[in-house]
Amino acid sequence: MAHPDYYALLGVPKNASAEEVKKVYRKLARKYHPDLNPNNKEAEAKFKDLTAANDVLSDPEKRRNYDQFGDPSGMPAAADFGQGGGSQSFDFGNMFGDLFAGGGRSRPSPMKGESLSHTVRIPFKEAFAGTKVTLNLHRTETCKTCHGSGESSGSKSICSTCGGRGHFEQGSGFFKTRQACPDCGGTGKKAPACPACEGRGRNPKHESVTVGIPAGVEDGTKLRVKGKGEAGRRGGGPGDFFLEVQVDADPRFERRGANLYLRLPISFSEAALGAKVEVPTPESTATIKVPPGTQSGGKLRLKGRGMPIPGSDQRGDLIAEIQVVTPDIHDERSKELLRELGEINDGAIRAQPGRT
Repeated sequence: MAHPDYYALLGVPKNASAEEVKKVYRKLARKYHPDLNPNNKEAEAKFKDLTAANDVLSDPEKRRNYDQFGDPSGMPAAADFGQGGGSQSFDFGNMFGDLFAGGGRSRPSPMKGESLSHTVRIPFKEAFAGTKVTLNLHRTETCKTCHGSGESSGSKSICSTCGGRGHFEQGSGFFKTRQACPDCGGTGKKAPACPACEGRGRNPKHESVTVGIPAGVEDGTKLRVKGKGEAGRRGGGPGDFFLEVQVDADPRFERRGANLYLRLPISFSEAALGAKVEVPTPESTATIKVPPGTQSGGKLRLKGRGMPIPGSDQRGDLIAEIQVVTPDIHDERSKELLRELGEINDGAIRAQPGRT
């Protein structure tokens, strides 16, 4: 499939940087955007072409393929495979031959080390206050003798894996490809293994790591300790260590983010007349004021008495949901008082608007 001249579409030179491409695209995109040009098919088509051009020229890999083959996917144009209806095979290996022949052979690329992970469980109280945990990690560090290359300082010999070619060929005909030898990285030569690490480029290490767990941490939070994973290979940086924190629940509270919810049972008289009731908080207790006439299901809020919000000096709220408890009456005096109360108030309750 033939592609248009994306440079001409955007009006930028072939050596324009990705930032220059994006800057020009944003300016033109505003001009031809369909929302600013309703029912304008030409503007809509222009906008699509500009978007395609920006997508290719601002992406290094797509742009490289487009410049070399005329196609952002890296596939040469159909005419390159033969003309006049004749059949011709194409060796993709030839496309990259300069990487595997003579001085153009690639060097083994650095590889970042793998990440490590661990799970720790802490009580609710420590999640509220914050804490520190010390862990013994079994990881690897870069070999100090070969600096991660895995090779000794001796002279290199022909790689036995690829026979000195530096690559392997796969497939045949049109789909013939080359892949760099994983042992020599495409160089075709390999030095003897480093005796200190036996060619691994890294050695085992036991290390104690202390991780700070912030106050207010939520169940399932993952904390990252940078550079405490496995050592990299061939000069690559180390991986990271991830600590997943699991928090035990507190039977008194239901946690929703930084807010804490609890159920607060109160008596008939407290609900009717109002009261001051003591409620638990994560660190101690607090007094909450129940207004007269409070009904079951009502919610009372104590601001700033919930969980700390990590990374700030703020706290969530403590929210008490009222449950009016019906008393279990057995003595005659209490029954008599309740009958008298009912005679005075019960009819009025059912006479309120909306009640049947």
